[in-house]
Amino acid sequence: MPEHNNNKQDNKNYYLSYGIGFGLLGGAIFAVILGLFLDTPLVWAYAPGFGLLAGMITGIIMDTNKNKKK
Repeated sequence: MPEHNNNKQDNKNYYLSYGIGFGLLGGAIFAVILGLFLDTPLVWAYAPGFGLLAGMITGIIMDTNKNKKK
């Protein structure tokens, strides 16, 4: 029984990990698209970071809403 309770604790930030992965991927794709039009290396520095930030915020919000329902 304690192992079952411990598994619920491990899945607390399930959507956060998806948000980090997809946000970084989306930010990199966004950097490629912006890099076609803008000829500055700052696009490659900031776009993946902003995508990662947006994914983290989205994942945290989804995890918070998931925990409220239970």
